[in-house]
Amino acid sequence: MSASDQGGSFPNAIGLGAEAIDGMARSLALPRALIDVQLRTGSALLGFAGQCVHAEAEFLEQLFRCRGLEQASTLHAHFVAAMIGEGGRELTELLAVARENVALIADAAEPAPATRSAS
Repeated sequence: MSASDQGGSFPNAIGLGAEAIDGMARSLALPRALIDVQLRTGSALLGFAGQCVHAEAEFLEQLFRCRGLEQASTLHAHFVAAMIGEGGRELTELLAVARENVALIADAAEPAPATRSAS
């Protein structure tokens, strides 16, 4: 069995050893993870923002139909309570995404395991 079969540093067809190729792949993992984190976080935030806009549109539609200040005040109180409840649930989900993102970055930033030289 040759050193290259054992993960040594003999060049392949393009002149790079297995260690060099592995190093390049690992060097791309962190930037890729950072992009993934931004996309995941942005998606979660935009999803919540969309829910808020939809809820506000429904609230304004109902508010338009109110016939008096007392009815409008009650409707507003229910809307605020619902938004606070939804906000708390969404915050919990966003914190879960943040924890997953930290793990993703930590995995990508972890140094490559040391390899034994073929001597």
